[in-house]
Amino acid sequence: MELPDSFTNVRPAFFTKKKPSPPQSGVTHPDTSLLRPQLAMEYEWLEKVTVTDGPVDVTWSAHHASQKRGKPFEVSITSLLPLLRDQAHSVATVKHVMDKIKEIVAFLNPGQVPVIAADQPIYAVAKQVQWHWPEIYGEDKFVIMFGGLHIEMAALKSIGTLLQDSGWTGALVEAGIASPGTADSFLTVSSITRTQQMHQITGCSLYKLLKAAHMDYSKETDEQPEEVPSFEAWCEHRKRQSPQFHFWYMVLSMELVILLLIRSFREANFFLYCQSLAELIPYFFANNNVNYARWLPIYYRDMVTLEQKHPQLAQEFQSGNFVVHKSSRQFSAMAIDQAHEQANAVIKAETGCDRRD
Repeated sequence: MELPDSFTNVRPAFFTKKKPSPPQSGVTHPDTSLLRPQLAMEYEWLEKVTVTDGPVDVTWSAHHASQKRGKPFEVSITSLLPLLRDQAHSVATVKHVMDKIKEIVAFLNPGQVPVIAADQPIYAVAKQVQWHWPEIYGEDKFVIMFGGLHIEMAALKSIGTLLQDSGWTGALVEAGIASPGTADSFLTVSSITRTQQMHQITGCSLYKLLKAAHMDYSKETDEQPEEVPSFEAWCEHRKRQSPQFHFWYMVLSMELVILLLIRSFREANFFLYCQSLAELIPYFFANNNVNYARWLPIYYRDMVTLEQKHPQLAQEFQSGNFVVHKSSRQFSAMAIDQAHEQANAVIKAETGCDRRD
């Protein structure tokens, strides 16, 4: 069946202004204390691993899945629109896709504000389209989401930049966990699943070493037992004393934030998702990840102001409907762009076509 010209023909479009300016809106700084209960859940898993003398049989996923914190959900219905031949990152294509999605959403669910998820380059163009033509594509008419899978990949690459030449890959090789080539691939996130696993292992190892060092300090110090600083206070003191300690503590902290982001998808926890984004943004700045440092704050602003701009959508997101549930299993939800990538993989496997998005 041949597609209609209205779908396949992309009309030319371009920005008449070089840099469309985003609308001004006030956003309060995130309260980092709100994330402590969520971090405590990660430390709960680390504590389980720490007290295990033999092989660790409590994986991160198994631990959190057993908690059953996710909200009730229905399995999502997913589909894939016909692919376009035009370049995905062009202004014309993004405008055309926004028009088509608006028509489809109006047909399937009249009155709903269209929600579009995209990777960083397309997200940047889509936001500029919104700012350039606010009367048609403005932020009150579309919600553009940053692809969660791509944020996760960027965060893993960012921590890979931090770990470059730190001896991390050498430690993995010496421990027999990976070959030299495979260990190097974790820095560039050649496989996102295996890279996740390596950072879970690294987080466990660092935390176990921290606890052991604190215990040794408690035994060797001349201070009275009641005067021995707590584990948290001791870590803060050691961070000020030792740059190397500070570095590896920062690595552990970033790994835990990445795990929080992944868990926010798995549990469909929108509050945790927003808090994780706020925690990740400084790392992107610190590691000079320019594109994500530039665009993620804008996306964070959109998410935390969603309740004012689109209260109905905010309610849906808070109910867990900002992710895709492809199965009825707990702790198995995924970001929208990850579901899209899986659909793309099926198409490429069956037809051999190149990816156009």
